[in-house]
Amino acid sequence: MIPKNIKREHIIKATEEAKRVGVPKGRSSKKFLLEYNCEHYPPKYIISLANKYANTRELLPSEFGGGKETNDFLRALGFNIIVEVSTLKKTIPKSPKKHKEMNLSRIHHDERCPKCKETIRKLLEKIYGKVEQNYKFEVETHPEDFIGTPYYDKLKKIYETLQNHRGYKDFVRSKKLDNVDYFVPEPGFIVEFDESQHFTELRRIALRHYPDNFQLGFDKEKWIKICKETDAKDNVPLYRDEQRAWYDTLRDFLPEFKGLEPTIRLYSKETQWCSLDPKNPRDIVKFREIIENRQRKLSSWVATVILQSNGRYSNEERLNILSQIVDLVAKKTVGNGVILFPGGWFSAGKEETRSLYKWVEENVKNILNINERNIVVCIGIDGRIDQYPRDQIGIAVSKKGIEAIGRKFQQAPQEKGHVELAKDHLSKEDGKSRVFELNGRKHFLCACYDSFGIRKKGISNFGIDIILDLVHSFYKPGKGPSGVFYFARDGFAGASKHWACPVFGAVVFFDRDPKNWSSGVYWNQGDKDIKKWRYADNPIKPKVTFELNIEEGVASVKIYNLEMM
Repeated sequence: MIPKNIKREHIIKATEEAKRVGVPKGRSSKKFLLEYNCEHYPPKYIISLANKYANTRELLPSEFGGGKETNDFLRALGFNIIVEVSTLKKTIPKSPKKHKEMNLSRIHHDERCPKCKETIRKLLEKIYGKVEQNYKFEVETHPEDFIGTPYYDKLKKIYETLQNHRGYKDFVRSKKLDNVDYFVPEPGFIVEFDESQHFTELRRIALRHYPDNFQLGFDKEKWIKICKETDAKDNVPLYRDEQRAWYDTLRDFLPEFKGLEPTIRLYSKETQWCSLDPKNPRDIVKFREIIENRQRKLSSWVATVILQSNGRYSNEERLNILSQIVDLVAKKTVGNGVILFPGGWFSAGKEETRSLYKWVEENVKNILNINERNIVVCIGIDGRIDQYPRDQIGIAVSKKGIEAIGRKFQQAPQEKGHVELAKDHLSKEDGKSRVFELNGRKHFLCACYDSFGIRKKGISNFGIDIILDLVHSFYKPGKGPSGVFYFARDGFAGASKHWACPVFGAVVFFDRDPKNWSSGVYWNQGDKDIKKWRYADNPIKPKVTFELNIEEGVASVKIYNLEMM
């Protein structure tokens, strides 16, 4: 029997794991497939895997039924179950009436169906409100029109490569770019509906020349693969493939020139779009997930800052360090992400922390607006120093300003009565929640010992994807609270096990070497007692690490790629 506490988010996590590591031999499906985010998975295996995220262990195939039990369970959670191609002839009944009731999303469907495009527009309107179809942007079409922009050299290279491939030099015949398929003004992004004629050898060549650090609202490698498989050809006029590939390139680069989110691309054959009902809440959720998962394809990362400090610093010096780190991280990453600084990074002295909010917000905004990408900086601020109760706050700032604020809600054993605590983990601070969203992922701010509180208080995960912990400090043994391994094990690993998501932390080491302290932890040990957890058990490693020598000491930065989790 399938456990009832397996939820939709557990199924999604299972599909992500199956996509990442593959399906074991013998667990594939011969008849039915779970369709999610344009990929297909064996339904029964996904439920087995999902139980690991809901109940810490993988279900055995003998513990529950496949077929109707599995498929009905998944459909009840809003997922689509389809019939494998090889079994369609056996499963399609002769009765025309019954035939219409079947889910035929894998049977041939005319990709030029006008209802598909209309359905996409209606679904976008349901989710985002106003949508402009066939919207005109004032964008020029020759490489020389982009002289002075950051991508001129790259666009010129793509253009010349297309010219030289077959020798057609004069394929740009319009001074302005044609209309885009859909424009969503708020939050501001384009949606393109790609039919087969867009998947050509010329388009594949153009995509191969995109810069490595370029943000896209679709999976570039998947589009390249479809180009190779489809190899469409349109020779009316003779240069039509060059022309279409170039105009598609401009639509991908257009957001960089207009200050928009990356262009989202949908493939006409990846699903039967007109089978979705804009009035059905489940279909709306399904379509929203497709769009948001395109947005998740933006490279997502978390950078943690571990500071080895001599204890001599000021807010101005810390702001200067923050600025240098933001600049270096932006140069070493692709896409959008979070930079996590330690607890107490800034001090309000004897004043309340809110006395620093405006100063922090304005200065960090100015630093972030130098860069084109969306980066959120999370910083710890302490207040009412040398008096009780003190303030310990975590704050998240983006280009727009303060996104989230979280007051400490779980005191450390030695802090009894020394810190003013939030009522609970949902309490707002200065009108702000401690949760913010970036790239479709929900991030939860912890002020130091709060990561322990998630497990100790038995708090259920309410849709959080990432835990961010702004830890204060570690000292030499005997000179202060010094739970280095204890924090990574009972705090990070404990919270990760309880909420089935990664935990990242930043901290200051005073007169102590950080060595290989794990600033990112993801639990993968099943029912194992967290007391037995060791650093070697941690499955995630930083993709990039670097150090910055500063007057205060050394700042070590570790950058974790979320797409690998």
